[in-house]
Amino acid sequence: MASLAHAWDMVKLVARGGPALCNVAVTNACNATCDFCNFAYDKGRVGKLRWIDAGRFDEALAILHARDIRYVSFFGGETLLHPRLHEMVAMVVKRGMVPALITNGWRLPQRLDQLAAAGLKTVYVSIDSADMAEHEANRGLRGLGKRIRAATARMPKLSMIPLAQVTISKFIKDYAALAPALRDLGFAAVSFSYPQRAALGSTTLAWSSDSKLMAFSDDELVAAFGAVESLRGAFPVTNPRASMSDMQRHLKGETEHFACYGGFKSFYMDWNFDLWRCDAWNKPMCSVWDFPDTPFVRDGCTACIADCYRDSSVMLHFAVSLSDAFGNARNGHVVSALKTLANRRNLESLGAISQNSAILSKLAQVGSHRRPAAPSKRLNTEFRRLQSGA
Repeated sequence: MASLAHAWDMVKLVARGGPALCNVAVTNACNATCDFCNFAYDKGRVGKLRWIDAGRFDEALAILHARDIRYVSFFGGETLLHPRLHEMVAMVVKRGMVPALITNGWRLPQRLDQLAAAGLKTVYVSIDSADMAEHEANRGLRGLGKRIRAATARMPKLSMIPLAQVTISKFIKDYAALAPALRDLGFAAVSFSYPQRAALGSTTLAWSSDSKLMAFSDDELVAAFGAVESLRGAFPVTNPRASMSDMQRHLKGETEHFACYGGFKSFYMDWNFDLWRCDAWNKPMCSVWDFPDTPFVRDGCTACIADCYRDSSVMLHFAVSLSDAFGNARNGHVVSALKTLANRRNLESLGAISQNSAILSKLAQVGSHRRPAAPSKRLNTEFRRLQSGA
């Protein structure tokens, strides 16, 4: 019944442009020393440690849900340092929303059962290099690879999907080498973070101007996106091809096919409950408590290449086009409605969804708030298929 209710909810949301997502930073604390990130505890940039108030989180979720947000991704700092994270995951699931989280993986083995019982299905683990020694040195977490393997080995039995989150950086010299490394670590697929070119304007510190690991020329970054494309045949990549093509157009100064829906269909909420159109923006839209009366922002922005917002915008483009067409038709603008539906970008958006359907079907599942049952034989088979890149 829950799955049917979720499906019907998604159908109703199409008329309003489809479901929205919110990236939630639960803390600015971190236990790692990543060179390209100012959350690193050894850089002294964080200041006073902050933790989102789990006691008010469900109240904030009610507001987000009323504004069509159905996907909630937990970020940090280091997400698993928040002691009540599992409670917030359970709150998301109870409201019929879909949780995911990103972590460096250090505390994942000891919190895995707790998170699975809360209903978490999707876990992204940050990986910087195909060389685990290099990755551990950048993170300042010796033995991290062993902890990641211990967690990913148990995830299939908990009906969880482990995904690698790899930032495009100078650590990656051979993208083909990532496939066996990620497979050995037990990941089912990989999602790439696109390197930012300037300081992020919001409260997030997930960028460092001192790091040379992100110092790409436009041509180098275009080539890196091309190298990611060559990896798809060996290992599943969740980033839409259409989005990566748009990022290359962005870097070349060409007209992009898709605008960003940050502030309309994707948002960033920090540990202060301030809501931003994206984490790159220089001022918040509002406090989440004022969100019910705050207009959405839809201004066709293409200012940056933030994957969290640009990738989802490609995926949602078709649903937004349907909503626009319905609105035009209701207002008697039939020709405009037909032109909106006939736009070739809709096919690109549908193609992006189709290319990732095997992985997206797992990400879209709403977890149970009860302890998950043992996975079916079909799920185990699908997990092995995803790992093999078939």
